[in-house]
Amino acid sequence: MEVEEAATERGSSGGDADRLSALPDSLLHAVMSFLKARQAVQTCVLSARWRHLWRSVPCLDVDHDEFRTAVASAPSNHPATVHDYSDSDIDSYDDSEDDNDDSNDNSEREWEDFEDFAENLMHRCNVAQLDSLRLRVSRGRAPNFADRQAGGWLRRAMKYCTPDPPRQREGLSSSSWRLKRLYLCNVALDNRFAKHVSSVCLSLEDLELEDCACGIHSITSRSLKNLVLKNCRWQYLSEIASPKLKSLVISGGSNADECVLVIVAPAIAHLCLDVSLRFARRISVNQNPSLSRI
Repeated sequence: MEVEEAATERGSSGGDADRLSALPDSLLHAVMSFLKARQAVQTCVLSARWRHLWRSVPCLDVDHDEFRTAVASAPSNHPATVHDYSDSDIDSYDDSEDDNDDSNDNSEREWEDFEDFAENLMHRCNVAQLDSLRLRVSRGRAPNFADRQAGGWLRRAMKYCTPDPPRQREGLSSSSWRLKRLYLCNVALDNRFAKHVSSVCLSLEDLELEDCACGIHSITSRSLKNLVLKNCRWQYLSEIASPKLKSLVISGGSNADECVLVIVAPAIAHLCLDVSLRFARRISVNQNPSLSRI
């Protein structure tokens, strides 16, 4: 591979050695955690040293916008459009079709590219071992079914990813995830997600949901400290409960008209309710303790 050969030549030329690759995995993972997921995967072409590093990166930022840049502006031979990730097992669609200036065609290609990447990434990476996961789908450019499809990726990750690789191959659910921070944008979520947060994500401290369609009745956690809910569409959300919750922001969004939302957070220090009056009138804070059910 040309990139790898060039790196080898520079390393053997004397004073221009590859000092970055000489760093331990933990430091390289820290550097890679600042990259978007696609960029992190593409580091596998740098050299044999980097080939599998992306598999154990502690933070994944899977962003639909990363594929918008690649489709809209990068020529076909630009590194941003390279789909051969060696044996990274991240497949991609066949981009041999002629370019089309029509915006709808570009959006379709963009979504297909993102869909293939995200599905395989969520399958190949052990999400249970992550410290942080961000999954963002652009509502304005994605197809109507995108939030449900993204929710499917997350459900499969929750079902099959475990801290123990042998159990992962058997398709068994995890006893505990390491995840501390979770951000989801335009993802359809149901009660299975809420139960997973409560029973498996025992280290989760920061949860942010933005522009999500949520069939969730209750958000309960013994570890959650910060919760942000922005412009989410709720169906009968009736309870938010956490003994450690210090900050809660509910901005915009809607809930079922007849549903009362009970917030049980005895340690709350910051509460922001930027919602409609109809929504706000059906919110009760620390009036009905139910932490024993968590």
